[in-house]
Amino acid sequence: MYQVTFIRATHENGRFRPYPTEAYQFWADYGWLVGEVLRQEEGMRFAEIVQACTELLDEHPGREPNTVSEKYIAWCLVKLLEFGMVATVENALDDKPQS
Repeated sequence: MYQVTFIRATHENGRFRPYPTEAYQFWADYGWLVGEVLRQEEGMRFAEIVQACTELLDEHPGREPNTVSEKYIAWCLVKLLEFGMVATVENALDDKPQS
């Protein structure tokens, strides 16, 4: 069985990759929340992203949006994937039950 994790894909060789204007606009308006919690080095599962986004908003109550849902975060992830700002990584899971 495989588990999909998400990583930030905005940098290449230590530099911010070029994107179309609409990608930057989406990032600034909506995608910043997901983008801020994702890292290049270590993938995050969807549930971890939701939790991290909630915690980030709790730390910065003045930022918009001030509340998020799983649907909103999923929508942001899909759009960021379309723009190439986020990538997926499949990790093999151990099928043996944990004891």
